[in-house]
Amino acid sequence: MRRTAAVVAAALVVVVAVGAVLLKRGRASTPATVPAAAPRATLDPGILPRPGVHLYAQAGWEQAKAGPLTIRRTLPPRAVLVIGGRGDVVQEEWRFSKQHLEATRRRVGPEGRYSVWQRTRLSIVITQDQAHDARPVTLSRPAHMRVGERWVQDYTVGGVRSVSRNRVAGTCGPRCFVVVADSRVHGAHPGTDRTVTWESEATRLVSYERIDRKIGGRFPYELHVTLRLLE
Repeated sequence: MRRTAAVVAAALVVVVAVGAVLLKRGRASTPATVPAAAPRATLDPGILPRPGVHLYAQAGWEQAKAGPLTIRRTLPPRAVLVIGGRGDVVQEEWRFSKQHLEATRRRVGPEGRYSVWQRTRLSIVITQDQAHDARPVTLSRPAHMRVGERWVQDYTVGGVRSVSRNRVAGTCGPRCFVVVADSRVHGAHPGTDRTVTWESEATRLVSYERIDRKIGGRFPYELHVTLRLLE
């Protein structure tokens, strides 16, 4: 669903380097804010997923290191997905906590959805907010999935290159598919990101997702989280 490991890698240097002297161990993240109403959106008819606010049960943690210092935070038990957009571009904003937000914009066409923009806001003592276009625009989901289908996304976000090898591994119900994405980030902060997603082709909503992300380099970062739709 999300391909933001490259944006996290670009942002992490400033966040951890500035905050290293203030790191504390074992802190918990603050629950994400739930919007009082659905976001304003003007998506064209038939564009999915439709605008709205969705709650997810969440279990997991994130961790950053700077030399011998470590900060590890337990994520709150609820995450929020806010969907908006305009025309044929859908924006999906995942709020893991008040300290961690990831957003993606995708253009919807006859062949499928194409990633065009990504944003990560990550707070570790200070807040770093990175938002960049994805170059080139790449296919994130085909319009009609089938078991065994494979495709590759090779793109750069904020000067950081990411290669994601995607495959439809199975089904999770009628018109529901299990998509496995194995991503590798290249450069000064190399890393890996495996995302397993259960997604409805009828609604384009995620019902379950597991993310295991590890970014290396001078300031290592990890994210391990499981999300399950509550509605």
